[in-house]
Amino acid sequence: MKRSTTRQARYQAANKAQENPYGVLVVIILFVFTLFLSAQNVWGGQVYQDPQFKNIDAYARACPPSAQTNLDVLAKYLYKAARTDLEKARAIYVWLCTYISYNDRDYNTNNYSDNSAIAVLASKKAVCAGFSELYTELGLRLGLRIKTVVGYAKGYSYEPGSKFAESDHAWNAIEIDGNWRMFDATWGQGFGRTGSHGELISVKSFNPEWFNVEPSYAIFTHFPELLTESFIKMPLSLHEYERLPRYSPRELYVQNLDPYVLIAEVKRKR
Repeated sequence: MKRSTTRQARYQAANKAQENPYGVLVVIILFVFTLFLSAQNVWGGQVYQDPQFKNIDAYARACPPSAQTNLDVLAKYLYKAARTDLEKARAIYVWLCTYISYNDRDYNTNNYSDNSAIAVLASKKAVCAGFSELYTELGLRLGLRIKTVVGYAKGYSYEPGSKFAESDHAWNAIEIDGNWRMFDATWGQGFGRTGSHGELISVKSFNPEWFNVEPSYAIFTHFPELLTESFIKMPLSLHEYERLPRYSPRELYVQNLDPYVLIAEVKRKR
C-alpha cells in the first residue's frame, strides 16, 4: 500500500490490523473463565464482567432506531445511562460493538468508504478508522477527554517478526480518573477469520477485553505513531515494539506476566 503523506490520510487508510486475531481463543477462554472467575477479577486493571455495567450494557444494546438518527440524538440517549466517565465510555463501547459491523468489503478490496463519524452512523459499517472516529465524536459529546490514536497493531494480518512500514490501525485513548486508558471497539465487536479464497470474513462476537485497558498491557498489540500517546512509563521505539512478543491483555494476566519486566527484557537486547 502506498504510504500516505499526512497523519490524517494514514489514519483514514488504516486497514491491515482491524480485526482481533484472538477471536476464537477469546470465546473459549471467556467460557472457561465464567466457571471460576469472580466478578471482581481484573487484568491490566480491567474489571472482568463487572456487574456495574449490566444495566448500562442492556440500555446501550436496546438503543431504538429513533435514537440513532444523528450524533447528537445518539449521544443524548447514551448519556442517560451513565454518570461517571467510565460508564460513559462503556455505553459508547457497547453501542459501537452492537450496532457497527466491520466492513469486510472495504478491507478485501482495499477500496475504502467514507469513515467519518456521520457516514459510519448512517451505514453502520466501518473499518478501524470509522470505529475510532465515531467513538471520539460520541465521547466528546458526552464530555469525555478522548483521543483517536493512530498506530501499529499486531492484528489479523500480523505475522510474528513482521516489520511495520506504516501505521495500520486506529483506536481510542480516554482519560479515566486522571489516567489514560486504551479502548478498541473494532477488536471489541468481533474477530476475523480467513475464507476459502483468502478473504477476511468478520465474525460478530462481543469482547470486553479491549475496554478500559491499562496502557502497559495494550502496548504488546497497539503501538502509537506518537510516542506520547503510549502512556507507559518505559517508552518503546517502533523497532523494540516489533521485537516485543504479542500478548493480549488477558494472556498477560492469566500467565501472571509483568508487562514492564517483558519490556525491560526487550530494551536490554538491542
